[in-house]
Amino acid sequence: MALFKLAASIFLLASSPAYGFTSPTTLITRSKQISNSNNLIYHESFFPSKIATSSSSLSALPISSTISTVDISRTIIGLLLAQKISNSGYKKQSLSKSGAISAFLVASFSLATSFRNGLTLLAFYWTSSKLTRVGSKIKGKLEEGHTEGGERGASQVFACSLIAVICACVRRILVGNDGPLLSTSVGLLGDQLTLAYVAFFACCAGDTWASELGVLSKSLPRLIIKPWKQVPPGTNGGISFVGLAASAAGGTFMGLIHGLLVPGGIASMLPFNLPSMLGAISSAAFKKEVLILSLVGFIGGFGGSLLDSVLGATIQVTYYDDVEEKIVKRSGPNAKRVGGLAFLSNEMVNVVSTALSALIAALTARSLLSTMI
Repeated sequence: MALFKLAASIFLLASSPAYGFTSPTTLITRSKQISNSNNLIYHESFFPSKIATSSSSLSALPISSTISTVDISRTIIGLLLAQKISNSGYKKQSLSKSGAISAFLVASFSLATSFRNGLTLLAFYWTSSKLTRVGSKIKGKLEEGHTEGGERGASQVFACSLIAVICACVRRILVGNDGPLLSTSVGLLGDQLTLAYVAFFACCAGDTWASELGVLSKSLPRLIIKPWKQVPPGTNGGISFVGLAASAAGGTFMGLIHGLLVPGGIASMLPFNLPSMLGAISSAAFKKEVLILSLVGFIGGFGGSLLDSVLGATIQVTYYDDVEEKIVKRSGPNAKRVGGLAFLSNEMVNVVSTALSALIAALTARSLLSTMI
C-alpha cells in the first residue's frame, strides 16, 4: 500500500501537462511550421542547437502545472489496472515477485502518460505471455530453466520496457498530451519520442515472437553470422524462416496497435456528427498514423530482431549439454560452448538492441515523416 501511495503521487506529477522547460545553458529552438510546395505541413526539428554563453540570452517555454480531471482519472485507472495485471501475472507464474512489482511500476507510468502508451505496453506483455505458453513442453526439452508460464523477473521486465517508459514520460513532460504525428506545437521532438516508443516495443516484440515461435521450427536454425552453419534450437544468434516471419509480425502488430489507439483516431470512423463531438482527427490523418507506425513497427521488429541475433551470436555465450540435449545457461562437465563470448547477458543484449532501435527511429523521424506526408 505504501508503494501504491508513493507511485500515485509520482504518477500525478508525470501526468500533469507541461509544454517546455528552462535551461541556463541551452538555447532551445522553438517550433516552426514550414509549408512545402503542396501546402503540406511538417515541423522543424526540436533539439538543443547551441550552447549559450550566458543565461540572460535564453527564453523559456512556459511549464503548466495544472492537473486536469482527465489526468487524475487516467492515473487512478492506470494504477488499478496495473495492480490487477501484475497480480494476475504473479498468480499465473508469468511474473516473479520482483517482476510483478516492476511490471506494476512501468505499466502505471505508461498509463499515466496516456492510455495509448499504457495499452501498447500491455499488448506486448499479453502477447509475450501467451506465446511463451505455446509449445511449452517442447521448449522445456530444448532450453534449460523454461517454465510453462515463462516467469519473468525484474531485470527482464525493465530490459523490455524501461527505456520506452522514459521516452513516454519525457514526451509527456516536455511536449504535453499524446496526439497524432505532425501535430505537436513544439516541433519534431514529440514525433521522435513517439517513434522511439513504437520502435522499442517493436524490437521487443520482434525478438520475443521470434524466440518463442522460431524455436518450434521443424528445421534447424542457422547462425546469423555463419548462415551455412546449423545450430541447436534456442542458440543465441540462430535464425529461421519461422523466427524471421514472427519478428516481422510482432513488430508490425505493435506499430498497428499504437496507430489504431491514437487519440481521436477510431472516433474519426464514426458516422453522423459524432467525430466532431468526440474531438476526432481527420480520417486521412488517422490512416496516415496507422500506416507510418505500422511501417516503423515492421522495421523495428524485423531489423531489431536481426540486430539482437547478431549481438547474441557474437557477444552472448551459448552452451549446449550433450547429455541433456538442450541449451543450458552455464558451462559444465557435459556442456560445451557452441557460440558467442561471455560478454553480455540476454537482458543486456535486449537493452542494447532495443535502445539502438529506439535511437535510430528518433534520428530518422524527420526523413521518414517528410517522405510520408
